[in-house]
Amino acid sequence: MAVKDLVFQILTSTQNQDGFVSGEELANRCGVTRASIWKAVESLRRKGVKIEAVTNNGYRLIEDNSFDSQSISPLLADKSVNVIFFETIDSTNIEAKRLLAEKDARELHKTVIVAAEQTAGRGRLGRKFVSPQKSGIYLSLIYSNRRVTNPAMYTASAAVGVCRALNKVFGIESKIKWVNDIFVQNKKVSGILTEGVTDFETGMIEAAVIGIGINIVNNPLLPQEVAGGLFSKENDSCKKRSLLAAAVINETFAILDGDEEVLKESMREYKERSLLIGKSVEVTPVIGQMKNNYICTVKDITPDAGLLVMLEDGSEKILQSGEVSIHSEKICYNE
Repeated sequence: MAVKDLVFQILTSTQNQDGFVSGEELANRCGVTRASIWKAVESLRRKGVKIEAVTNNGYRLIEDNSFDSQSISPLLADKSVNVIFFETIDSTNIEAKRLLAEKDARELHKTVIVAAEQTAGRGRLGRKFVSPQKSGIYLSLIYSNRRVTNPAMYTASAAVGVCRALNKVFGIESKIKWVNDIFVQNKKVSGILTEGVTDFETGMIEAAVIGIGINIVNNPLLPQEVAGGLFSKENDSCKKRSLLAAAVINETFAILDGDEEVLKESMREYKERSLLIGKSVEVTPVIGQMKNNYICTVKDITPDAGLLVMLEDGSEKILQSGEVSIHSEKICYNE
């Protein structure tokens, strides 16, 4: 990895409260001289990354209110990612599918649609995903270099990516409600909707569109009984929208681009962050022969992101994300 990329990685992931990392520390961690660190910082600045340098403190990323492709792209680890930004759009997933209808999926691999507001945001099973302005970030990732055989794995990878990004940017620990919801302090703060795009001639699914919405600030428009924001009101954290969007993109693509061991590790983390293992839940079948709701106990999450449950008669069953909707009166966990 180039020195400038290492410097950027360290600055974005620092746990120091003031965000500063000394030049000496950067040089030691990168295994280079202080002069090389200065050159790396200058190189990053030329690419649009805003870095502050203060004598006796070191370097830190400058946070501002910018939220657009110009403020996100310099923060991306993979420079092949193409960011398309909208202040307002109906739905980032819909826009991604519009693009896929016009172009070859391979041309759009790692294209990311980002919006500050959605007027027709969608969740699973046709539910509405409220996406008000200045409250969160909304993005859809197009991934097409592998044949999509199990959309749940894409959703699970993105869920882990979001959790890692929340920890990296805000120092917040989060949990996952199978298969696609991220919870902080018993409130849903993020939802993920993965959709496959099919080639009508071959019948093959050519690309996955991974839609991700994150509520940064609690908003009266959000359904208060189930959803909330990372923060109760607008504060300096809103200045980190670009940093959060870039972190989500970086973490999710790092998992999807990784080898089998990387994917296995992400699934281990997915299971460790589960809100449901050991809990009693109500299942609503949405396809298949079973029509009535039933109660079961969650036993485990399988390596392919299925949910292993025990029914009331003691038998076990593996649920897939497209088959059911999971309900719980109240989901609680301890930090």
